[in-house]
Amino acid sequence: MDIAEIRKKAKAQAKPDGAVVEPVTPQNLAQEASESVPLERQGEVAVTATTTEQKAVAVVEDKHAAARRATEGIDRLFAAVDDFSLATDESYAGTLDNQADSQAQSYRQYLAFHLGDEEYALDIIRISEIIKIREFTDVPRTPDFVLGIISLRGVVVPVFDLRQRLNLGASEMMPTTRIVVCQQDDVTVGLLVDSINQVVNLTDDDVEPPPGVLSGLDREMVAGIGRYQGRMIILLNLQSALNIELN
Repeated sequence: MDIAEIRKKAKAQAKPDGAVVEPVTPQNLAQEASESVPLERQGEVAVTATTTEQKAVAVVEDKHAAARRATEGIDRLFAAVDDFSLATDESYAGTLDNQADSQAQSYRQYLAFHLGDEEYALDIIRISEIIKIREFTDVPRTPDFVLGIISLRGVVVPVFDLRQRLNLGASEMMPTTRIVVCQQDDVTVGLLVDSINQVVNLTDDDVEPPPGVLSGLDREMVAGIGRYQGRMIILLNLQSALNIELN
């Protein structure tokens, strides 16, 4: 006799309405099975009934655990309402203001260097590298400020004496003398300077237009005057400085 037949038999023996019906348990099933099942199979019936009860209890426990996890998830969701608050018009406007302030405070970087007693600077975007002084190869029929050419990794680069280019007199070769290699469009030129100072950050508010007293070549060479930590730095117009036709 299998489990289904045992349960049908138990229901058929139920007492009339009003009477107390003893619940069917593994023990009852085992006892009933012992009365109708041969002795050699009574153990199998008892084990089968016990296994069925264990599976039913496991299913109920799984349902309770799932309900408890769902409730905990909902509680966490409502507890985090403050963390997921929607953006308001005020917060959005504040974000735009912060972005505007950040853009207004944007700056450009310049490489500052010395020519004599004056401090000059070039936009660092135009500078590819800084190298030590090396031997030049003379080029005939060139302006006096063209010191010659050098080979830089197989590329021929003319070198200008920037002091002479700005009518400040010829440079003197010193241990601090450097060549600032600049790139303007497709032209590469080295500028000889007395010494390298530092990289400075200048905002638009830190830069003033060239003084009105400048004229001619001087005005062409100067892009503006930068103020940095109480110092005045002359910002050079690289395009004009590299244009040999400007004299």
